[in-house]
Amino acid sequence: MSDGARHRDEVLLRAAFIVSSGGDWIFRFALPALVLQLTGSAISTALTYAVEFVPYVVIGLFSGVVADRTDRRQLMIRCDAVSAVIVTGVGALCLAHASVGPVLAAAFLLGCVRPFSFPAFQGFLTDRVAPGRRAAMNAWIQGADGTLSMLGPIAGVAVVALLGPTVASLANAVSFMLSAALISGTAVLAAGRRRRAPLGATCRSLGADSLAGLRLVMKNKGLLWATVLLTLSNFTFPAVTANLIYIVAGPDGRLSASLAVVSAAQGLGAVLGAAVTPALLRRFSAGALMQSAMGAMAVALLLPAVRIDVGALTVAWFLAGASTSLFIVPWRTYRQGAVDARFLGRVVGLQRAVPFAAVPVGAVSGGLLLTEFGAPALFAAAAAVQLLVWLGTRFSPLGRASSPTARDTREVAGPIVGRSAPAPRRISPPRETERVAVVDSGDPE
Repeated sequence: MSDGARHRDEVLLRAAFIVSSGGDWIFRFALPALVLQLTGSAISTALTYAVEFVPYVVIGLFSGVVADRTDRRQLMIRCDAVSAVIVTGVGALCLAHASVGPVLAAAFLLGCVRPFSFPAFQGFLTDRVAPGRRAAMNAWIQGADGTLSMLGPIAGVAVVALLGPTVASLANAVSFMLSAALISGTAVLAAGRRRRAPLGATCRSLGADSLAGLRLVMKNKGLLWATVLLTLSNFTFPAVTANLIYIVAGPDGRLSASLAVVSAAQGLGAVLGAAVTPALLRRFSAGALMQSAMGAMAVALLLPAVRIDVGALTVAWFLAGASTSLFIVPWRTYRQGAVDARFLGRVVGLQRAVPFAAVPVGAVSGGLLLTEFGAPALFAAAAAVQLLVWLGTRFSPLGRASSPTARDTREVAGPIVGRSAPAPRRISPPRETERVAVVDSGDPE
């Protein structure tokens, strides 16, 4: 693949990400706001957040296999098209003043599509972006997401408050259609067409190929510990995020500028964190940065437990956004270099399915804690769990991991500071797995 084609595909991927994520941010306020208006219940609102993650627990275990065995480009286009139809249906439910049941069902269906889209995007990114560009691309994606996190709440609150959930839903549907059109503009590679597997063969191999992904994770202790610690971490910040609208807006669901300020602070933190992380990766090991990120998240969760007001929430959400970027950029770069691109989808799918199993439990548990004991108790419990996550990162192989691109980094910036393990060799499946994944033979490029 030529450098010009790579550059064009990278630009199109960035544009598709911006468009789709921008619509999601508006919709992210529309759905829980609609449920809160219908029920006035903190638990029901948190349940809306949880329902979207339930499909990841089961579907995510197999969706990565589909992303590896099919044309990732076509899979992303189809996911966007199906998502547009579902979100349009949510807009129709809003117009019909439907009960909360159909709204939750639509949220569940939308959640069933996302487990296929994300591993396909990560695998496609690895296919089309040169290794030396991946850290910068990951940082850009995280920074763009942070920018949308900063501007999205303002737009989301404005659209939902002034125009209602119906318009917000339709705006998200349009964003999905535009994203599909942008991805359609990327290059069609002959190697990608050859990698397509018949649907029947893909279905027959789901179990074996999913086990292959599990073996890949078990083989690399950094990946294994990351899966465990991210699962534990998904009891913390998601638990408070799922209840943020209730904490700020109250039981009547009246949205205010305070909600936009708090959420925008998270976006600003994410942007700044993503901006400095590539430079930090040239100086510190990936493990050292991930340790710091998990510790900073614990501090962020502790602040509102001490003082619960808009100011404390704003500072906490800013710190949470920065620490998220500080973790995600080195983590994704590490994983992209450690796992063979042909099998990245199933690893990504597994590492989202298992940690996301904790999100619904954390969201509903957070709603119960908030209802029974108040917001300070919710934040204190989340901070205590996150402290355990930081300790696990600090003393596990994940905390000693170095970026797979560390050798190139040292040539440019000198020795890496801090304790770090050698850069991991690229992990390929065990011998028996290679016989199962015969369709994956041959480099996608």
